[in-house]
Amino acid sequence: MERITARTITDPGRTVAPRSRAYALGLIAVLTAATAGCLPQDGSADGADEGSEEEQDVGQTEEEAEDEPEDEPGEDDSEDGGSEDGSDDEDESGDDAQDADDADEDDADEDETDEDDAGSEDDGDSAGAADLEDSQLLLVMDASGSMDESDTGGTTRIEAARDALHGVVDGLDDEDEVGLRVFSSEITDPDASGACEDSELVVPIGGDNRDELTEAIDSYDAVGGRTPLAHALEEAAEDLGEDGRRTIVLVSDGEDNCAPDPCEVAETLASHGIDLTIHTVGYEVEDEAREQLQCIAAAGDGEYYDAADAESLDHALERVSKRAFQPFTLSGEQVTGAANWGDAPTLESGTQYIDEFSEDTLHYRIPREMDRSSLHVGLTTHNDPENSDWVEVRIETWDGDVCAQSRMVGQSMSTRNFLRTMQATAAYDPESTDDEDPCTEDDELVLAVELDDFIEDPQTVDQAFELLIAEEPEAEDADSLEPAVERETHSWEDMGRDPAGAEDVVGGSSFNDAPLLEPGTTYDGDILPGETLVFRVPVEWGERLQAEAFFPQSGGALRERVQDVSTVGLTLMSPMKGVAGSDFGSLFSTMDTDLQAMTPEVRWNNRHSFTEHISSSSIDGEYYLVVAADQTDSGDSFPVPYRLTVQTFGDSGEGEPQRPSGEELLFPDRADEQTREPEDPSDSEDPSDSDD
Repeated sequence: MERITARTITDPGRTVAPRSRAYALGLIAVLTAATAGCLPQDGSADGADEGSEEEQDVGQTEEEAEDEPEDEPGEDDSEDGGSEDGSDDEDESGDDAQDADDADEDDADEDETDEDDAGSEDDGDSAGAADLEDSQLLLVMDASGSMDESDTGGTTRIEAARDALHGVVDGLDDEDEVGLRVFSSEITDPDASGACEDSELVVPIGGDNRDELTEAIDSYDAVGGRTPLAHALEEAAEDLGEDGRRTIVLVSDGEDNCAPDPCEVAETLASHGIDLTIHTVGYEVEDEAREQLQCIAAAGDGEYYDAADAESLDHALERVSKRAFQPFTLSGEQVTGAANWGDAPTLESGTQYIDEFSEDTLHYRIPREMDRSSLHVGLTTHNDPENSDWVEVRIETWDGDVCAQSRMVGQSMSTRNFLRTMQATAAYDPESTDDEDPCTEDDELVLAVELDDFIEDPQTVDQAFELLIAEEPEAEDADSLEPAVERETHSWEDMGRDPAGAEDVVGGSSFNDAPLLEPGTTYDGDILPGETLVFRVPVEWGERLQAEAFFPQSGGALRERVQDVSTVGLTLMSPMKGVAGSDFGSLFSTMDTDLQAMTPEVRWNNRHSFTEHISSSSIDGEYYLVVAADQTDSGDSFPVPYRLTVQTFGDSGEGEPQRPSGEELLFPDRADEQTREPEDPSDSEDPSDSDD
């Protein structure tokens, strides 16, 4: 089985923020002149309750679940240790409590195959996948005479562009391949022959050209008489070639005044079947130029950014340049689940895998490496915002006994569909009266990933998902450990937002590149509509995690635009990606929005709870914090500032289970995972028969 394959997910309808190499770099935002850097310096959260959307907790037993309508959105039935988890969120602060179960649950489907070799590979993915290191970025900059004018901040546009470009170069990793093309840089007379073909590749694309880039930026000046956007795009596409991920970032302060139509050129380039994304930045542009640049970005599967001054231009270029090298990724070894139990591939504990959903139930073998261990399975997928498929994960014995079961339910709110996850755990139950428990004693269990039968037209077939397999040694003192947390055991504790000491942070685009946050720290960041940002926070046994995402009342030009963002969300997830707490709310122009989420205290016996957010909080390690924002109906992209505060409470190390000598948790090491971009999913043979 070959390690290193990973899925790179791209979605023209949504942006995903890349992780900055230095987390304290300038928040990578596209701010307008009126809104740049306008987080309030007080810790108030007036109006937060009005800005939060309430969700009721759902804690179900198996019998209660049978009486409920199966297709009711917003509820999740999940079974751990043989009992069904509904869901309930312990995040509370008055009316800010939210239901963790509905938060970010995975939506997935299953990959069909009848391969009989354990750990079988998808040759199409591993052989044809292009390394993310093959990604290339070309910056295409306007050098027309109007760039010599001053922006609203008093800086000339060309000077601001130089500074922004230097910032991009300074933030590049050594292996990032970048080039620079300028247009309207030579011919000053708009009526002169060749004015509409005035474009030059001043620095060819490469990873060892930082000195050349710096020199070219220093000599970059505003001289041209035309704005030949279409010609510059055509030339840029040729510069990039056809292999690997290709990104163009086009910056202009005006509309094209040549022929052909640059929007039509972008559409033509996108239709060529190459992996090309075109982002555009309008620098202090009028409405007509903005519409043209928006059209180019839409046609090129990219995003449009407004920049009104030097700071916002710097942030815009920083953001899109980082995004070119850090798309959303699912990491792991390629595997193909089997429709038949007997053909199921073997999954090793301490490893991540990638597969694709199928209309058939997918099966995998999970052998135990330790006696009476707990087997944890986490599933992650990246959804279309409108996707509402229901997916079930089961851990079973070869005799068909269900040891653990988790179901993720389609959501009506697209914020909850961006990044969907679920967790299932098969573990010894100290309250069990059975003399022998096959779920604990058997040397091998079977994992099933299944799309619910009632879905007639599944949307997630062939969609990639990531499986995280972990094995935890037996808790020899399980009978004497604290019982599972009761619902609403803890109330929200004030963390003391620290605006003066806030650190800048850029969220990761996925779990595999999430930056680590320090408990007791406040961070400043921003999010674009349609983005999902991921962070990590260490949580020990006996501790519980609290997190607050504070969105201040908007002012200036942002005041009206934020109302198009229907929902923002804050979700806490366990090391296995199970939802452990959440809160959701709406943004308003007249009040602050304060999202507050917390996990239960981390206890070993939480894994036997009927409630998802409690059962998910049954293992220590790095918990995940996910901030998400709905996409606007118009597709506009603009930064929404927020302040993030995290803290842990409780007695660190309290309740840590006693392990057999020499046995340790088998958990994937993030550093071992390499990133690859997949080719289009190849057709697979229909299995001769299936066993659900």
